[in-house]
Amino acid sequence: MSGRVLYLVGTAAPPVRQLPELAGLLRAGGWTVCPVLSEAAAEWLDPAELESATGLPPRIHPRWPGEPDPFPAADAVLVAPLTFNTLNLWGAGANGTALLGVLNELLCAEVPIVAATCVKSVLRRHLAYAAHHALLAGSGVRFLPPEEVLHRDPDGIATFDLTALRAALPS
Repeated sequence: MSGRVLYLVGTAAPPVRQLPELAGLLRAGGWTVCPVLSEAAAEWLDPAELESATGLPPRIHPRWPGEPDPFPAADAVLVAPLTFNTLNLWGAGANGTALLGVLNELLCAEVPIVAATCVKSVLRRHLAYAAHHALLAGSGVRFLPPEEVLHRDPDGIATFDLTALRAALPS
């Protein structure tokens, strides 16, 4: 592996299907991309396609006791998409999945984290969302404004501007 190490974390929202393409762009930009998916997100795309794009199998399930970490230490994290549910669980410190465990550890390790939410506007007004978003932002997570990176196709399906996501990462 070469270059800077980026953990690419995806949860179950429509833009997760763009992760193989995004991973290719990131690798072309010199990143070693380590994919981490929620179990639900792994149902939304083909993990083998993501592995082909990154060169590494996605981490989906927790490690067994004594099992070594499959990825090198992260230099940065991109959480895209970050759903309402995962943001609230992460903000509450829940650690019940591999994805949440990775996010909590990296938050405590003070690794730069960039997050692109995919949350309906009505849910962004929920008290829990506002509180957990503020808590995570106060802990150093850099949230990208949805209007700058998230678009709705004519059929209403959300997609990310992959160039904007790549540009948001630390250089």
